[in-house]
Amino acid sequence: MKNIVYVSTAIKPLPKDILMEILVTSRLYNQTHNISGILLYAEGTFIQVLEGDDNEVDHIFGQIITDNRHKNIIKLIDGPINHRSFADWLMGFSSLEEQEAANLLGYLRPPGNWDNNGSNSASVATIKAFFESNQLNISY
Repeated sequence: MKNIVYVSTAIKPLPKDILMEILVTSRLYNQTHNISGILLYAEGTFIQVLEGDDNEVDHIFGQIITDNRHKNIIKLIDGPINHRSFADWLMGFSSLEEQEAANLLGYLRPPGNWDNNGSNSASVATIKAFFESNQLNISY
């Protein structure tokens, strides 16, 4: 099992309907391929964590890097994991449009509640830093 964490820049600001399309498509794919993770979007920047079987994660990342809605893809983490940090989420999601996203299934809990199994996962630390630097407002 492995995870990949990457950041990228949207080619242009993405409207809500495109973000929702990405979310729905990601969740359907991830459910079929036993992939978990989260997708965050703030001011034209994406950060995503993908977790699952090595081949499945590598395959979906290969598809992601060909997506023409973003550029400047930088892989931050690519390595083995002993457990999933986001096991309960087919694709957790957050954006700066908190009021609308807050009603979505899988909307993120406050970062302090993440990874309660006591590990200090690099992917969790990376995501927490993204939340803090973008001052995302997170609610239950």
